Amino acid sequence: MRKNIHVEGLPDLRPYGLSQGVETESLVFVPSMALGRGELRRDSKAISVADETRIILERMDEKLQAVGLSLADVVKTTCYLTDRNHFTEFAEEYKKHWDGDYPTRVTVYVGLAVDCRVEIDAIAVKPSGGAS
Repeated sequence: MRKNIHVEGLPDLRPYGLSQGVETESLVFVPSMALGRGELRRDSKAISVADETRIILERMDEKLQAVGLSLADVVKTTCYLTDRNHFTEFAEEYKKHWDGDYPTRVTVYVGLAVDCRVEIDAIAVKPSGGAS
C-alpha cells in the first residue's frame, strides 16, 4: 500500500511535482518546508531561522496527525540548511519539538529551492498493526 498524504490548509505542492508526504503500511515519509500558501516562496511568517524551523515542524506534525501519528513517532530526520551559521538557531528550535527523546538526525548544508533556508525530511514508524 502506498498512499499520498494531503492536508487541507497546508501548501498544495502537487502543481510542483511534490507531495506533502507518503504513507505505507508501516512507515510515513514527510518532507516539510516553510513555504507560503499558494506560492513557491518562504512563508512571510518565517522571519528568523527559528521561525522557519518552528513552522516546518508544526506543519510536519499536522501531516503526521492526519495519519494518526505525531512527531513522537519520527525515528529519523534529514535536515537541510543553506548556511552553517544557521545551525545553532535551527538546533535550539528543533529541540523544543521533542521531549528529549530525539529521532536520529543528519544535518547537511545545501542550496535549497526558492528562498527557504531550512528543509526537514522525516521518517515516522507506525505502531504495530498500523495507524490511520
